[in-house]
Amino acid sequence: MWQMMELIYQVFKKDGIDYFIDIMPALHNYVTVDTPAFLSNPNRLLAMFDMCKTMLTTNPGEDPECHAAKLLEVIILQCKGQIDSVIPMFVELALSRLTREVQSSELRTMCLQVVIAALYYNPQLLLTVLEKMSQPSNESISSHFIKQWLHDTDCFLGIHDRKLCVLGLCTLISLGDAKPPVLSEVAAKIIPNLILLFDGLKRAYESRAQEEEDEEEEEDEDDCEEALSSDEDEVDEFASNYLEQIAEISKTKAAEAGFEMKAEIKDDEDSDDEEEESVDDLNETALEGFTTPIDDEEEDSAVDEYVTFKEVFSALSSQDPAWYALLTTGLTTEQTKALQEIVVTADQRKAAKESKIIEKRGGFAFPQQTVPTSFKFGS
Repeated sequence: MWQMMELIYQVFKKDGIDYFIDIMPALHNYVTVDTPAFLSNPNRLLAMFDMCKTMLTTNPGEDPECHAAKLLEVIILQCKGQIDSVIPMFVELALSRLTREVQSSELRTMCLQVVIAALYYNPQLLLTVLEKMSQPSNESISSHFIKQWLHDTDCFLGIHDRKLCVLGLCTLISLGDAKPPVLSEVAAKIIPNLILLFDGLKRAYESRAQEEEDEEEEEDEDDCEEALSSDEDEVDEFASNYLEQIAEISKTKAAEAGFEMKAEIKDDEDSDDEEEESVDDLNETALEGFTTPIDDEEEDSAVDEYVTFKEVFSALSSQDPAWYALLTTGLTTEQTKALQEIVVTADQRKAAKESKIIEKRGGFAFPQQTVPTSFKFGS
């Protein structure tokens, strides 16, 4: 298997740049299927980085570049706590691409997501990396990154991208004394942006649930059609014979009456084909298929963005009231209501998850009670 990865890398270096999107699924599998084996040889990680660097520095087109940035993000999230040494290279590569012209919001947000993933991976490590980087203006890289991130919040689509944004912002606002100074400057924008992300997540989850429901209905319909197919064939044959007999009798009677019967009796063909509905794909992204650990909702230890936000927000209110007040000052009545709804949803999702865990483990356990063989009433 790993010999094949080496071969893929060699072909890519020779003349495979145009096929990066085609090999992306294989590269994703190498990272995610057996991560310990992938990391056991440092050359594999360096080869992945080299391919991504080639894509993000040679202008192959923004779609392939998006895939390269996605691969960097996948590696960071998949290998959390295990690749500290390459985080600076990953972050610098993503940010350097943003210094050149970017035409699509997709590429801009994907490069930002690499840095957000690094923040989620290890916030102190990322802030150290950013502080060591220099840029022409007097503004620090960390300040510029955070402002750009908040400015582009509405460009993050799908479940994964929004979820990562929420987790990143939760990490950022919970840094205590290690918070970047710029956070005080942009504090009033953080909660409204989180509300925007949660609103998008709500719509995205509803859209996914509807799609799953539609798929189940289609499967049920297919099963029903298969069960009835033999009966329908018999009915169709009977109806066809019946129509032929009627047609023959009609022609005979018409001839006896002295005129020619030209009309024909035909089956009524059903030409009412179902039209494909135009589906709004704004709640999905083409790169969401390349999953990461934060996308696994079935694991007992899976992270939930709603629950994470509630826990962070509640902790701030008691542990850092001044920062909490700065974050919430200026919220409108509508935003306050939306915030309360997010908290309620967090409780509901937590309860649902706990119920699933109990169900997976065999249901509620009740203590065994010994039934006495005789009963005494009174003294």
